[in-house]
Amino acid sequence: MRADKTWNVLIRLTHDRKTRYISTTMYVTKKDMTASFKIKNQQILDKCDDLIRSYRKRASQLNLEMNDIDIDTIIDYLKKKDEKAGIDFIEFSRKWCSRHTEIKGIKNYMSAINSFCSFFGREKVFCNEVTVQKMKEFENHLSEKKRAQSLYCNAIMRLFSEARDCYNDEDNDIIRIKQNLSKFKPKHQNTAEKRALSEDVIRRIFSLPYLNIKVKGQQCRRDLAKDCFMLSFCLMGMNSADLYNAEEYDGEYITYCRTKTKDRRNDKAKMVVKVHPAIKHLVEKYQGKSKVFNFSERFSSMSDLNRAVNIGLKEIGKEIGVENLQYYAARHSMATIAINRVGINKYIVNDMLCHTDSAMKVTDLYIQKDYTIINDANTKLIDYILRD
Repeated sequence: MRADKTWNVLIRLTHDRKTRYISTTMYVTKKDMTASFKIKNQQILDKCDDLIRSYRKRASQLNLEMNDIDIDTIIDYLKKKDEKAGIDFIEFSRKWCSRHTEIKGIKNYMSAINSFCSFFGREKVFCNEVTVQKMKEFENHLSEKKRAQSLYCNAIMRLFSEARDCYNDEDNDIIRIKQNLSKFKPKHQNTAEKRALSEDVIRRIFSLPYLNIKVKGQQCRRDLAKDCFMLSFCLMGMNSADLYNAEEYDGEYITYCRTKTKDRRNDKAKMVVKVHPAIKHLVEKYQGKSKVFNFSERFSSMSDLNRAVNIGLKEIGKEIGVENLQYYAARHSMATIAINRVGINKYIVNDMLCHTDSAMKVTDLYIQKDYTIINDANTKLIDYILRD
């Protein structure tokens, strides 16, 4: 009996006077059994009969009368999934998400998987069913959710790419997932116009006085939000996950690998950001014991930090008249002002954001990274915002 007062149903296999048990996904309670622990629930019995018939059919293919096969090898063979049906994309995706909980947007991936299941009308979707045409239909299915059209489709594309990397071995000519989704281009939502703030609004946020209110011994979320917003803007749009995780600071430069994309890039999305004198006091104010900032000591997860900052920014938004002010506005505003007001080259801003330009991938292999250019541009941007 398990802790939840249920019993797992097992299939018993006997061969050459040896016995092994194969677990199932079926569970029974006391009401499903007799006093002598015999199953009386007919639905469970029917499922067991179906499963036993399936095992017997597969076992017959081994010609056990003629072949000397030990019981453990038989068990492995029976438990091995029938690959003719294909690889379960949903099962793979859920397991992948459970192994990558450190990704900031992992909840969006889970939501995308659930939406994909809803689109198909079932919980099992095989990889060979995930085609360009189906992705177009899924995108159309999300037509009333413009943000989801981009967010969910990109998530499914990433998961499918991970599945291909997992199951295909091109070096040994093992291709279990043949199709790819390279011809499908998800719609991109133009969020910059909605998220980017003017330089005047940025200056107002920077100049807001502190409330200096303590909540459970810590500064209030509104004051925390102001500081984190300033840090993000002045550290080239550094997001909350990286504020939470960054571990290296030599007193002048913060070096980190961007959490969101480090696993997808050969350079681990490395960033070296010079701390501008205007925010050095903030870096010292939040100095951590083992990391650059103490946010991992104050919050149990980066999601909790992000939530606290966004709640605080809602308060700031009410003060300055900006509806639904969000933390990511710092990153969007930094890029927009750098290009449109300060005149910084678009390719330099691309590097400041730690984005990958697909057109420059090959060229980048030949060029040693020099962070001086983006740090000089960042100094120019901050000086522009802080000028009288």
